[in-house]
Amino acid sequence: MKLIITNADLRTNLSRLTKKYENISFAVAWASAGTEIFGELSANRNRIHKAVIGTHFYQTHPDVLDAFAESNDVRFILQPRGVFHPKIYIFWNQKHWEVLMGSANLTAGALTNNAEAMVLISDSDQAASSLKEDVVTLIDSYWDEARSVSKAAALSYRALWAKQQPALRRLSGQYGQTSKSKAPADSAVMAMSWPQFFSHVQKDAHHGFEKRCDLLKLVRTAFETTNHFQEMELGLRKTIAGLPTDFNEHWGWFGSMSGAGYYHQAVNDNNPHISAALDEIPLNGPVSREHYEAYLAEFVQAFPNGRHGVGIASRLLALKRPDYFVCFDSKNKKELCQDFEIKQTGMDYERYWEEIIERITDSAWWNEPRPRNALAGTVWDGRAAMLDAIFYRP
Repeated sequence: MKLIITNADLRTNLSRLTKKYENISFAVAWASAGTEIFGELSANRNRIHKAVIGTHFYQTHPDVLDAFAESNDVRFILQPRGVFHPKIYIFWNQKHWEVLMGSANLTAGALTNNAEAMVLISDSDQAASSLKEDVVTLIDSYWDEARSVSKAAALSYRALWAKQQPALRRLSGQYGQTSKSKAPADSAVMAMSWPQFFSHVQKDAHHGFEKRCDLLKLVRTAFETTNHFQEMELGLRKTIAGLPTDFNEHWGWFGSMSGAGYYHQAVNDNNPHISAALDEIPLNGPVSREHYEAYLAEFVQAFPNGRHGVGIASRLLALKRPDYFVCFDSKNKKELCQDFEIKQTGMDYERYWEEIIERITDSAWWNEPRPRNALAGTVWDGRAAMLDAIFYRP
């Protein structure tokens, strides 16, 4: 009997057992494709007697289903009652057998980074004489509940899996490709309750927070009473765009774009792509990534020679939907990135959504109900944009 506690030892033993024994059966909650061990099992699939793999929470990669679609030896648990959660492997030939059981699934994480503990038991261990039969019987019972997966079912699973990945990634605390970045609970600002957030916004040291509210209400009314951005008068468009104008003295609040040269021309010329882009963002209700990507697809067309970017794009978004977006600009990005523990440099449209907006919309204060108090309710209506009041530094 042996306790296996390192990923390397687990990989070594799984590889050894797969190559040594003529018969393999296992039952695991989840599996990943693309690992060396999965490759060895696939190459030795003629040795697989019975294998059962769960798919709960869409943790099993669709490549696994594709690899064993219509297999007579590998079945899947697609809709379990509760969670299908075993991790047990048995290898045997006519004379000998070995069993691995414990915490490790057949996943990349279990084989590389996770903290796992497995017990290796063989026929030479005392009091283990009936274990082989017990394990085989147990896997047989799982086998009866599982089913072979057709190619069509594997394709359907892939579509569902892809749809669930952003939510699963966020649940695991990963926002974007930076696994080091903080989850909301680890961020001083993101972990705030609504009363704490509202209190911090009120302490805005550089702008009157009530005047911030007035500006957001002005812009909200403009979008409610005008069908399209391009139909608004130039001074109002510049106010929304964060460009110098006599229309409103606070045009630069929530992110001044005065240094964005071609952007001035695009707004002055009433470039139709800017208006069409803003039309892609609903004025009410949820804002999805699909809305955001449709906005970007139209927005970038206003800049045929480039010279657009997250600052400009997020300024317009923050004024159209201040409950979802914050302008990412030179005055707030240092503090924001420190709190989120993300890089200031290289911020692009994908990172802005995944590392900033997804984290914001997972935060405690963002998800609390709208307050009944009128002033607090106004702040709540612009709560994402109001992060500028916390992170702004002149």
